[in-house]
Amino acid sequence: MAGHPARQLARMTADAAGELRGYTDPADPIPWELTEDDHRAILPLLHHAIADLAVCIDGIAQATAAEHARQQLTEGIGRLLSGCTHLSAASTALSAPGAEPDAEPVITTQPAHLSAADFPAAMTAGMLQAATRPAARTPGPAAAIPPAHAHAGRPRPGSSPPG
Repeated sequence: MAGHPARQLARMTADAAGELRGYTDPADPIPWELTEDDHRAILPLLHHAIADLAVCIDGIAQATAAEHARQQLTEGIGRLLSGCTHLSAASTALSAPGAEPDAEPVITTQPAHLSAADFPAAMTAGMLQAATRPAARTPGPAAAIPPAHAHAGRPRPGSSPPG
C-alpha cells in the first residue's frame, strides 16, 4: 500500500474539485449544460463538503506539534467557515422566490457556543461541526450518510477484516 488511505481520499477529493471546476468554469464555452437549478443544487452540497473538510483540517491542526503551523491551519479553517457562510447566504438568496439581488444575505449557520473564557482555546471538531451545520438539512445523498460514530463497530476503510 502506498500510504494511509486518508492520503488517497485527499487525492480523490482534489481530483473531484478539479473536475467540478471544469464543469462550472464560466470561461468554458459549453459548461456541460448545467442549468440554474443545477447551480442552486450544487451550492448546498459544496457548503457541506467544505464544512466537512474544515473539520478534517481541524483534526490535522490538533495533531500538529508546530505552533506556527497549527496557527496557519486554524486561520485557514476560519476562512473556509467564512466561505461556508457566504455560500449558505448565496444559496438562500438564489432559492428565495422573488429575492432581490441586492438584498442583505441571510446567514443560516449558527456560531459555536463560545465564551470569552474559551479564548484562545483551539476549536474542536465538534465545535466546528456545530458552527457549520444549518439547523435543518434538506434531504439528499449527503443526508443519508450516517455520522462517523455510527461506524465504530465496523472495520475502517483500507483495513483487513477481523479474523
